[in-house]
Amino acid sequence: MSSKKLETAASLVRMNSNRTREEIKEMIRDGSATDGINTNMDIGSVTPQDIDDLPWDDEDMTIKRCKWCHEFETDSHILMKCVACKGFNKAWYCNRECQKKQWKYHKTWCASQQTASGIPKGAIRITPNMFGTSFGK
Repeated sequence: MSSKKLETAASLVRMNSNRTREEIKEMIRDGSATDGINTNMDIGSVTPQDIDDLPWDDEDMTIKRCKWCHEFETDSHILMKCVACKGFNKAWYCNRECQKKQWKYHKTWCASQQTASGIPKGAIRITPNMFGTSFGK
């Protein structure tokens, strides 16, 4: 799938974030996916298969995309998730550099998720290898 079509499919999912993947695919089939949406994107070109081809995190049904540079996960570009994140909508990153650049924005949200999951706020800290694995391509 081209990067433009990937972006368009992801935008369609974001615009329908209150719906399941199957509901979005059904809306594409019946032509109602673009109802009430005023956009210059070619949403009409998105197929149900394009929705399935997005890099889904099946655990929380979100799309794997770097929180800093917005690159999507692909077979050759594997993203790593913030190991401190708990619950829904985990943060994904290309590498340690993206994580470090985005941390000042992410840390408040991440800490709130820790509190909600029963882990004390003070227990979270950045470590040299927060992903828990070496990052090699």
